[in-house]
Amino acid sequence: MPTVDTKLGRVRGAQRDGYQSFRGIRYAQPPVDLLRFKPPMPIIPWVGEYNATEFGASAIQPPPETDSPLAARAEPISEDCLFLNIYTRQTDKPGRPVLFWIHGGGYVSGSGRAYNGSHWVREHDVVVVTINYRMGPLGFLHVGHLDTELSASVNVGIQDQICALEWVQEHIASFGGDPDNITIFGESAGGTSTAMLYGCPRAEGLFHKAIIHSPHVDLIPVGEGHVKFTNRCIERLGGDPLTNGLDTLRKASVDDLLALYKPDPATQTKPNLAFRSAESVSFSPSIDGSLIPGPISETIRSRGTNNPPLMGGGCRHEGTLFAQIVGHQEYNETDAIDFFESEGVNGSEAMSAYSKFAPESTPREKLVYALTDTMFRNSMVRILDATTESGSNCWSWMCTWESDILDGSLRATHAVELCFLWNWIAAGPSLAGSNAPEDLGKAMRAYWVNFARTGKPSAPGEPAWPTYTLTDRATLVLDKTREVVNDLDKDVREFWAAHDPIK
Repeated sequence: MPTVDTKLGRVRGAQRDGYQSFRGIRYAQPPVDLLRFKPPMPIIPWVGEYNATEFGASAIQPPPETDSPLAARAEPISEDCLFLNIYTRQTDKPGRPVLFWIHGGGYVSGSGRAYNGSHWVREHDVVVVTINYRMGPLGFLHVGHLDTELSASVNVGIQDQICALEWVQEHIASFGGDPDNITIFGESAGGTSTAMLYGCPRAEGLFHKAIIHSPHVDLIPVGEGHVKFTNRCIERLGGDPLTNGLDTLRKASVDDLLALYKPDPATQTKPNLAFRSAESVSFSPSIDGSLIPGPISETIRSRGTNNPPLMGGGCRHEGTLFAQIVGHQEYNETDAIDFFESEGVNGSEAMSAYSKFAPESTPREKLVYALTDTMFRNSMVRILDATTESGSNCWSWMCTWESDILDGSLRATHAVELCFLWNWIAAGPSLAGSNAPEDLGKAMRAYWVNFARTGKPSAPGEPAWPTYTLTDRATLVLDKTREVVNDLDKDVREFWAAHDPIK
């Protein structure tokens, strides 16, 4: 078994088929007991040899929905979850590009263990790091109003990610990686996290390139809504926010905290387009004025050419995976227009834009396709626009591969590109469907790795990929074949540019 000497002590990993893995390495002290809700504390050196042959526990999370296309097998979960995993070909010498992956899952589910970096390592001789971070109430519950000493305990899940990056900066050379060439990337909640780190002053210098998948960066400033949400969580746990609120949260068991994931019976929910507001606070990051100083696009613009190179994109029909958000009823055109209007959107113009985007779609399908934009694409466009306006280089991509599962109803849905990027199609049926093209994954990994290696995405035998500009808006379309298209789906982009209530 391979062993590595680090500044913290010796680490023992496992030799696999063409690569080495070091799993379940602690990058911070266990965030338990008095450290619950507090920022991560750096790990201290250990005595003897650290056994890194097995994954560490995942963050606490509810069991997966068995009928979800993204359902994963149950894993050991624990409050003690701050572990990372390293995949490398050899530890003989440093210098390999490092790809640092942040998993998605809506800040309530997911784990670094679900992402095996072996294909990246064997194909391209890079180092891949995957991490766990605190989620749900332990990662994103605002508690500063309960104790002034916890005023920094906002977005501790994001602080975990920064702590992991600091660990990688300090120790990755021992595993064959280059601390001066780190690319952060992630999808969904992980893509939003990547975007936040991209715009986070405290994370500057910890990475050198970024790849953002399907972010949702309409963040809410910390305010009264967060206080109300936290206080309601305390009440659901049987406590009183005025007398024993913090004590209630600190003494709550894991099972008690997991119960907070269930819908609050006191909250009236209605179908919507997933716009965030002060009344829709949840277990998710917030603008705190410090770690996340303001809207991410504003931070990016203010930096000018100091922004690292960026790739960003998503999937063409992401909203199909979240169709329940607009309800299960059928809509006629008048109903759909009224639905848009209730969200503060010009209904007639929205229907016209989506009729051009999907001419044969029903009114309900148009609403579902709108979820793609309100949840993800509008955010990505803002980030790309801000980056190119700052004078920094960025590249746009979109996966349009349409899966045939569920009778093809999901189309190019949320997270379908991960099946190719992480080679999940090789393991059998996946979200990508039964006839997924295997060469798409190889092409994506080549583009991603060459971007990580050089700061410019390229792949042998694949189309040249021009930078994104406000003039051309060049986008690499990822499908059975790859091509560059200027201003893809222009009609819906222009509609939201003019009518997005969250600009």
